Amino acid sequence: MLQSRTYLADLGNDLNRSARALANSPGFTVVALLSLSMGICIAACAFSEMNGIVLRSLPVVSKPDELVALELPVTYPEFKRYRERSDVSVSSAVYIAPVPFTLSFAGHKERIWGHLVSDSYFSTLGVAPAMGRLFGAAEEETETAPQVVLSYRFWEQQLGRAAIVGKTLQVNGRPCTIVGIGPKNFLGASPALYVADLWMPVTVDSQLAPELENDALKRSDLALFHAIGRLKPGTTSERAESELDAVAKQLERDNGIASNLEKGRRVKLSEGGKLLPLRKQDLPFFTSFFVIMAGLVMLIACANVANMMLARTTQRRREIALRLALGAGRGRILRLLTTESMLIAAGAGALGFGMSIWLMDLSSHLRMPFPIPVSYDLRPDWRVLLLTLAITAVTGFGFGLIPAIRVTKENLAPALKEGGTVLLPRFRRLTMRNVLMVAQVAGSLTLLVILGLLSLGIQTTLGIQAGFNPRGLYLVSLDPVRDGHSGDQAASFLHKVLERVRTLPSVSSATLTETIPVSLGITGLRFSEPASGTDNSQELHGALKYTVGKDYFDTTGIPIMQGRGFRSGDDDYNSTAVIVSEELVREYWAGQNPLGRRIQIENAEAFAPKIMPGSMDYRSAVPKGLPRTYEVVGVAGDVANDLVINKKRPAVYFPLRNADVSSPSLQGITLLVRATPGGNILELLRREISALDANAVPFDALSMNDHIADFVAPLRSAAWTYGIIGIFGIVLASVGLAGMTAHSVVQRRREIGIRMALGARKGNVVRLVMKQGMLLIGIGTTIGFGCAWAGSRMLSAMNSSVGQVTATKAADPIVLFGAPLLLGSVALLACYVPARKSSRIEPLLALHEEEEV
Repeated sequence: MLQSRTYLADLGNDLNRSARALANSPGFTVVALLSLSMGICIAACAFSEMNGIVLRSLPVVSKPDELVALELPVTYPEFKRYRERSDVSVSSAVYIAPVPFTLSFAGHKERIWGHLVSDSYFSTLGVAPAMGRLFGAAEEETETAPQVVLSYRFWEQQLGRAAIVGKTLQVNGRPCTIVGIGPKNFLGASPALYVADLWMPVTVDSQLAPELENDALKRSDLALFHAIGRLKPGTTSERAESELDAVAKQLERDNGIASNLEKGRRVKLSEGGKLLPLRKQDLPFFTSFFVIMAGLVMLIACANVANMMLARTTQRRREIALRLALGAGRGRILRLLTTESMLIAAGAGALGFGMSIWLMDLSSHLRMPFPIPVSYDLRPDWRVLLLTLAITAVTGFGFGLIPAIRVTKENLAPALKEGGTVLLPRFRRLTMRNVLMVAQVAGSLTLLVILGLLSLGIQTTLGIQAGFNPRGLYLVSLDPVRDGHSGDQAASFLHKVLERVRTLPSVSSATLTETIPVSLGITGLRFSEPASGTDNSQELHGALKYTVGKDYFDTTGIPIMQGRGFRSGDDDYNSTAVIVSEELVREYWAGQNPLGRRIQIENAEAFAPKIMPGSMDYRSAVPKGLPRTYEVVGVAGDVANDLVINKKRPAVYFPLRNADVSSPSLQGITLLVRATPGGNILELLRREISALDANAVPFDALSMNDHIADFVAPLRSAAWTYGIIGIFGIVLASVGLAGMTAHSVVQRRREIGIRMALGARKGNVVRLVMKQGMLLIGIGTTIGFGCAWAGSRMLSAMNSSVGQVTATKAADPIVLFGAPLLLGSVALLACYVPARKSSRIEPLLALHEEEEV
């Protein structure tokens, strides 16, 4: 007990002495606090983003670690076979997502998003209702009346927590009974991809849910259903994946497609209990960049503060030697010095974590350019707090203990005789201080090059408006099928809207389209040319599918390079006319005449959406019943739909048919208008639509320029963020170099005085002082450039988007030579300022000061 009291008393004394010492050195304290707090802030923000997107589990869900999800959607018959024949899961369920719904309540209409779910959806997830009940086996009967469950968020924010269980709500123009309210904070099985505010049984009539038309539950060629399951205790995901894969291969044999059995696994499982369901193998894809960036920033910040602490303890050499001579133990001195570093680290940790909360709260409200509204809660939670505390403790001990150990190991006699001044030779090999400085320069350059590649690459490759004229274009989306119209009624209504809008004086051209030039979620397809003669081989090619109205090319300004555009009759049921892009001709038919060629269309292979919700349209490339062999009647100019300006992809344009209207995409059908400037065009369009049908719900109404700005806003924000972090690395390195050079000047003051007294010129003194700094800069730059190259290649290998950007900029001299020159110039300037100051030392004054000591 006595020892504990003594220890606490000593600790209190150390805290008081450390606080007074730091207060007496305000310059050192402020620079150290700012350097470390900015480093901790950036690291905490990086881990918060990684945690908010990748690591968090589904809220409310019971035992999320037991949940798995199929990476790709399946057909409903496939799900039934999995459920019947698999003995690895306790329960399983499927759902269609994302699904838009038009809700009518209290005289207000709103378009929201939800899921069509099987009866076991909620029980598999293990959630309980906040009010009422959730779906059960009764909802699997197709004759039951339409029933819905609403999210707690929608009930609270839109319905004012009213007593609505058992009451009727209009969904897609039809009455549905509200049977329950979901638990608080529950937004579905995959809220990071497909947020849900409404759940409806998957067995409802297709007139209520057009996703279910054409017997979607019986079709073996329509993979719309996302599958989740809860594993039995003791069953690993690897075993479950293997057994489900065996079922999938048996299904292929039963369907007569055994020739594909050697292509690897059909079934891949991801972690279904996470906000973003990912396979464990995919985690490096999402975490590598954050870990590298946070590690580099903390390396720079810690090296900077460690160098300052090393210089500070060296200046206190005589004080420490005196304490040791008077009987203080080495451990006592170490504790005193590390207490100072821990005080700085604690203050920096609190300041950095506070700044990260503010910054990530702003980032959480950033609207992402996805077809569906998805928001990520990136605010730091307890995991990030624990990580911040760990970083704070490790850095505090690290940059404080190393200098403390070094200074307490030195001989006492020279320190007492020298009066605290260390006579350094003209040049010293790489000591601890120099190693830290090299690490700081190398880390700064690595960070600057990697972030420079990303920042400049994003800024200079944003070219999604290339290939068409966005000025004067306006968009208004409509979804009359989900407003309660039948397929025929929806087509009639849309054509009336189009004809009415075309009569407006300010409108020069208008069209209906499913695809707009700047969008995600475009359907993919594969095509081949029909076999001729004895050659039965057919090579499949990939392309994008664009479904557009007759006047789409005139309205958007996309030129027809060969042949013709669409005309009346091309949208008939049996029409086979299609238009292809220049890139498709260039890639597959170079030097050949594309007009009159016949192509056969197939569905593209599905891919997992990862972090791009709505980026994959799982509808068939060719609706059921339509022809699958088409004739090329025209070639359209390329449109850079990707974010990379030089990236153009082959595309096939189809005419918009009534079948497309009855089964619309997530974006509905878009009214695309080119109008002369002046007046509120969007308000005018809304009035014309309302005049034809007051129940219609227009959405996503904005100009094309605003649409493009919203689309690229997150990328531009990322580019600026990366640039600012890179500049922060340069500033830290410069501060460290300036401090090291200034400290060296102070330590060598007497030597410099002697040299100047013996006739050395100012230029000689400046070169003497800068020589060591230049060598350290050169070594750090060489190491940093190698690390930057390796880091950018590693990121490119893990992330194709990073690869596109870095491949675009890697050969640019601005990146290859600009980053090292910028860092080197700033670093040399940081060395030159104190070196220049050293040339103004008065020799007699310097020698006199040493003698007084």
